[in-house]
Amino acid sequence: MLIAGWLLCVSFSAQQSACDASEHGRSCKAEMRGAAPHRREAARVAAVRAYRVGARGGETAQCRALCGLRAGELLLAAGLDEPGVAALMASVTQQGGEWSERAWLAVGAALIASERFEEASRYMEEQFGVQAPSRVQERARVLRGVALASSGEPESALRVWREVALTGVTPRVRIDAFERWGSELLRRGDVAGAAGVLHQCRCALSLAAAAETSSGLELRRRLRLSSLARSIRRALRAG
Repeated sequence: MLIAGWLLCVSFSAQQSACDASEHGRSCKAEMRGAAPHRREAARVAAVRAYRVGARGGETAQCRALCGLRAGELLLAAGLDEPGVAALMASVTQQGGEWSERAWLAVGAALIASERFEEASRYMEEQFGVQAPSRVQERARVLRGVALASSGEPESALRVWREVALTGVTPRVRIDAFERWGSELLRRGDVAGAAGVLHQCRCALSLAAAAETSSGLELRRRLRLSSLARSIRRALRAG
């Protein structure tokens, strides 16, 4: 069955439509699960090939963006950073709604992982801007803060994280910004400042976390398992 599935994957034709490309890529990707290493890699290559067909010749921007995103993800997972980032960037340029937005965030994360911090900072600042939904913009700004801090601009990073934490509208992203803000203060030895940020975080998110919804439950869990709180407790014990 696995061999038959792989043969079906590699027989994919560039004449098929973009939606076919997406579905075919997904089918090939599924063949990777539980496969022997050589068959897993063959299925990955076939999936990337299928997605690239859709990324180049898709009928809609959404299909092209989706296929570019998936191709980029598979390439990055295989350790092929340059072609992976290139595929993601191409997805962003399609302006394909949610898929391009996801690719934008994935580019930032990939550049940071590759220690291309200045490039990541510029990219996250220049692309999309006000066109993206608030939740996406805020995630991008937090990522940009990571890039700034890693490139030797911690004060700029702090400003970005503080602004997202205090004025953002996406609770999960705000928690992330609060945590990074407090962690940077803690890294500098400012335990009291970090504790103050943690207190602000709990106060600012208390209403959203109190909601009897799946989102509220997730926020309560994240606040309870705060890595900043654990780090502060370790610092106090060590001090």
